[in-house]
Amino acid sequence: MNKLYVTILTLALLLIGQGLFAQEQDFYVQDTLLLKSGEAIPCKISTIDYANKQITVQLMDTSGVAVFESLAFDRVNAYIIGSETQYIANKGTQYKIDLQDGTRLTGNLISENDSTVIVELKDLGELKIQREKINRMIPLSADIEVQKAYWFKNPNATRLLFAPTAIPLRKGEGYYQNIYIVGNMFNVGVADNFSIGGGFDFITMFTRPDDSWQPFLNFNAKAGVKVHKNIHVAAGGIYATMINEFSAGIPYALGTFGNYNSNFTTGLGWGFVDGDFEEKPFIMLGGMARCSEKIWLVSENWIAPMDEDNNYYLVISYGVRFSGKKISVDLAFLNSKDIFEQIIIGIPYVDFVIKFGE
Repeated sequence: MNKLYVTILTLALLLIGQGLFAQEQDFYVQDTLLLKSGEAIPCKISTIDYANKQITVQLMDTSGVAVFESLAFDRVNAYIIGSETQYIANKGTQYKIDLQDGTRLTGNLISENDSTVIVELKDLGELKIQREKINRMIPLSADIEVQKAYWFKNPNATRLLFAPTAIPLRKGEGYYQNIYIVGNMFNVGVADNFSIGGGFDFITMFTRPDDSWQPFLNFNAKAGVKVHKNIHVAAGGIYATMINEFSAGIPYALGTFGNYNSNFTTGLGWGFVDGDFEEKPFIMLGGMARCSEKIWLVSENWIAPMDEDNNYYLVISYGVRFSGKKISVDLAFLNSKDIFEQIIIGIPYVDFVIKFGE
């Protein structure tokens, strides 16, 4: 019994010691210093002094004692606080600073430490910001690949102009889309891989030319999954009706190739009117390419069986998307052989989208 008691007590002391050691390590080893020599040093960054071009860190020496050490900027390449990498820059370097509440500031970096950052803003002077309120800091002098890593997430990866991509809305995500001021569409993710939506237009919804109410309504659903790092597939359908007049729709399948910023989508679907399906499928080809943090090129093109003989007819679109984190505007043109003969650049297309949820 005594041996058992001693063994249990010894194990308990070892576990407590390990816990205390882990806490000590967590306290002192929170950040990482990346030297130009290639070394990565676990440490706690205390102060970054741009005036004297020195960075002071707290680390454990070989005997396990916490010590302070200062290093000149010319020895340091970058440092990591949490999961964010910051590159050493000279005092006065301009930074774009995104705060947790969505505010964006641009100013010259004066100094920083593990808890605060001081920047000089034009016309406002120096501003001290608590580091916990900062989402990210991006040096304006950073190369394009570094800047791309800090771009906000594409809020419109699930749609082209009107047609969807195979990328799904996540649960709780959604958007409102207005087309030509009169058309309205709503879509929301009810599960991580499944969304539903619907829409109407102001004209048929609120006018009654012959004392009858015949709004034009549309409904849609889409299920999509990622099957590879850069491949999504989806299936869904669109149904439209004018009450007591007609109904039409199209079940479809989609494949999207690429990432959330730039991708290509191809789709196939069989349209129907009043229950009669077309003999040939509709074919959709489209894509988007991110040119900068807030600008995309977008194209959506349809090859559709349009005449009585089911001959294919090509309708193309091309335009620019201007987007923030939650609101975007599409300015595009719709064109075809017949439109081109009348208006060379095509018919203007305008919409705006408001994203909600995550």
